[in-house]
Amino acid sequence: DDEEDDEEDDDQGDDENESSEEVISEKEEMTLAERCDKFMIPWIGCIQEHRNIYSLISNDFYQKDYVDPLEDAVLESNRQQFSKSDAEIGENDGYVLKFDGVEVDLGNWREHVEADADEDGGDVVDEEQTPTPNGDEPQLINAYAKFQLTDPKSGGPIEVAYIKDQKGRLLGFDSFSKQKSTDNENSNDEDERPDESDEGECTFHLVPGETTIVTAYAIYRGQREGDDGESIREDNLYYTSEIPLPGQSKN
Repeated sequence: DDEEDDEEDDDQGDDENESSEEVISEKEEMTLAERCDKFMIPWIGCIQEHRNIYSLISNDFYQKDYVDPLEDAVLESNRQQFSKSDAEIGENDGYVLKFDGVEVDLGNWREHVEADADEDGGDVVDEEQTPTPNGDEPQLINAYAKFQLTDPKSGGPIEVAYIKDQKGRLLGFDSFSKQKSTDNENSNDEDERPDESDEGECTFHLVPGETTIVTAYAIYRGQREGDDGESIREDNLYYTSEIPLPGQSKN
């Protein structure tokens, strides 16, 4: 009897080993791409289904990890407002604002306000009572800010441009890496000239019911000479005055 039990135990052990070997074999047969797809495809599907939520999550991450540390490092003496421009820009109704160094375009917000006014019989809708579409998916309205890519005074290159709301939350940012790279390649080619417009467009998102004021910022690289004669990086920060979103109800 003991010999029979030992044989059964051996058989069970062999079955377990074979099962483990089959699992290992299956894993070995799966390529790295296939193993990544198992987790990546559901994640991509979630992003596509909730693009607006992921945009807000992304802004929150980059504000803490990138934008705020750069801003905090700028000395108070190197912070100044973009001066307001007197340039004529079509209809001067508060939806397109021009500063010396940045132009803020709130044209899509105007369409949102006008659409709400039409639905409400001509009265401006209280944004706090505007329901968000698609359940928990927040409504986002695209707006644009066109920044000068070189410091208006020193000529230093832009490091990052960004827009924040009345609570200091990041609404969008751009470091114009691709555009700066293209300009550098062109400037090294004798037959090509760099982009003479010296402007880059930053897209940001307005959140109905939350966003009431926006402020545009740009950080430009700068440097000064240290006591030992070596160059020390010292960036410059420019910002606009607060820009209230037109067409909202006054509480």
